[in-house]
Amino acid sequence: MGQFEGDLADAREVLDLQEGDEDAPPEDSDEDQEESYMEDDMEDDSIHTFEGHGDGVYAVAWNPARPDVVATGGADDTAFIWRVGQDAYEETGGAFLHLEGHTDTVASLAFSSDGALLASGGMDGVVRVWDASTGACLQTLEGPGDAVEWVRWHPRGAVLLAGSADCSVWMWAARSGSWMGTFAGHGGAVTAGGFTPDGKLAVTVGEDAALKVWDPKKGECVLSVQGHPFHEEAAVCLALAPDGATALTGSQDGTAKIVALATGRMGATLAPEPLRAGAGAEEDEEEMVPGGIECVAWVPALPGVAVTGGLDGRLIAWDAAAANPRAICAHPDGITRLAVHASRPIVVTACLDGRVRAWDVRSGACKAVFRGFRAPVQDLALSPDGTLVLAGAEDGTARVFNLAEQAPQ
Repeated sequence: MGQFEGDLADAREVLDLQEGDEDAPPEDSDEDQEESYMEDDMEDDSIHTFEGHGDGVYAVAWNPARPDVVATGGADDTAFIWRVGQDAYEETGGAFLHLEGHTDTVASLAFSSDGALLASGGMDGVVRVWDASTGACLQTLEGPGDAVEWVRWHPRGAVLLAGSADCSVWMWAARSGSWMGTFAGHGGAVTAGGFTPDGKLAVTVGEDAALKVWDPKKGECVLSVQGHPFHEEAAVCLALAPDGATALTGSQDGTAKIVALATGRMGATLAPEPLRAGAGAEEDEEEMVPGGIECVAWVPALPGVAVTGGLDGRLIAWDAAAANPRAICAHPDGITRLAVHASRPIVVTACLDGRVRAWDVRSGACKAVFRGFRAPVQDLALSPDGTLVLAGAEDGTARVFNLAEQAPQ
């Protein structure tokens, strides 16, 4: 059997093996925002700054097997792999791997579970697979007819899933580059998705306000949730529960939904109270601040607790079963990303005001504000041990902050 056929067989075996496994924040004017960035020019809390990009940084990822290795991608159509820390700098002299080949913004990055491979998804509609040690491009995966919205790895092997703005989802054997399936059925861009923790199913959401569950071996949709009582507007983010039984989705309609993946049964709806833009008008005439949900997650350290982050600047920790807010963490501007510590009740947020914040979601207390960026922060990720935060911003830099001293016990 040739290498190509062997790699494809290995990728299909990855799927076969699963059969036996069972208060309103203040509005900032442009002048206030500019003043905020000017203050950040003078204050930099980062322990490492990477300035290799020639334009905004929109995707970051941390190698799960190499705690000092990270990747960043941006609007300069390139990605980089680089190492964090003084020891790494002394060993390499600050050297990095420059990953070139995309012809449009690199919008998504993901390391494989063993850290050996890096996948990049571009606005050019192409997915590339890179050797994480050498930076060599191993595969160029084509097929999507529009921008790649996200890339995700199978939890137990080199099988890659990607969602596109052309309404499709693609699956490949990453090492051989062979196509394994295309999942069609969404009526809009597929905005988020991934494999369940056991790897048996794939779950996606899209601009068509639908959630779909797929059997990746058969390439079939086994469950579709759309229409009332699900979202009324585009679903833009997704988090799967650690046990893989439920999905948490967030939408531009300002709500988050909990869905049982086996039946499609709707659980709680997490619906933040709308914020009023200000006083001075009659109560029934006050403008309501839009509150689209941009990011959602479960909190492993607090079973049954979910968090949502919105463009209204609120990070909310919820008792998911009762749909009651436990803590509300107000930001001065919209939240673009969040990351949850694996073993502590801490959530880190990226904000349009150019700052990164760490929150104790038991109490809602802000534990740290990290400065240094001079533009909105677009992505962030926690190191495998939860001690460091990597973030990328529109100012073209990526920065690493020390979370270890800030995380509550």
